[in-house]
Amino acid sequence: MSITVEFGSKAAADAYRDDHEEYICPVDDDRRLKTVAFMSDTPEWLLDQARLDAEEGRAEREASAGQATLTDGERDRIDFSEGRANVPHARAVKGIATDHGVDDWTAHYDPTLTVDEHREVMERAGREGGGQRLDANEGRQAARARDAARAQQSSECDHAAGHCENGDPEACEFLQNVCEYNEKEVNEMLPPVASDGGLKSGDPGPDELTGQQAGAVHRSMGGYAGAVDSVESALETLREEWSNAQQAAKAVNSVRRSVGYEPQHFDRLEELQAERACHRTLHIL
Repeated sequence: MSITVEFGSKAAADAYRDDHEEYICPVDDDRRLKTVAFMSDTPEWLLDQARLDAEEGRAEREASAGQATLTDGERDRIDFSEGRANVPHARAVKGIATDHGVDDWTAHYDPTLTVDEHREVMERAGREGGGQRLDANEGRQAARARDAARAQQSSECDHAAGHCENGDPEACEFLQNVCEYNEKEVNEMLPPVASDGGLKSGDPGPDELTGQQAGAVHRSMGGYAGAVDSVESALETLREEWSNAQQAAKAVNSVRRSVGYEPQHFDRLEELQAERACHRTLHIL
């Protein structure tokens, strides 16, 4: 004699037929139906599991008309990798919770329970005023969110530390305001600042400078060094082009003299030579 179990959908019934073919009664079972006929020697654990899944499937089918749409926040609070948790299951439970006036239904959602078993849970929660507790699932998600936030902040702090060491004042300020570095720790990260405003390796930095001020000095010195490099490069280019201009002018007048012409006066070249003489002495403010 076979043992029958009625599932909530034909798909669920067929899944049991395919997964446990050796326990399906070939005489009594009809694949056209949602009721599966198991053989009499089917293990009790399998029958219990089938009955539980079938009960849940029927409950979800009955509650499908009253299923409620899940919000993004509710989806985030449910770990769909646990137990029976899936979107139809959660929507059915939310529908039951709504019927019982439970607003914070995710606090009472249990992925190990069937939809039908949630009826008693939500009924009790409704009598108690909806409840205000956080369930274990939400607590785990909150902990994971905190861990992720801490990891993100740690990465940002490491990034800011690198920039602060290179004299970025905003990065130094970020370390103090967000990463909880104290002023002494920030100052120790910066290269020492000499009394004349320059940077000398090994010199102690002035205690009166804050991390932001020391960072600004260091950054300005970096700008100074870059500008000096640019000036040196520009002067080298100027010397080369000046020599080229003089040679070209001499070549022109050499040709003019060879044919009896008067030498040409290169007024602009002479003006530039005068300007060059005036700017040989540079004053640093």
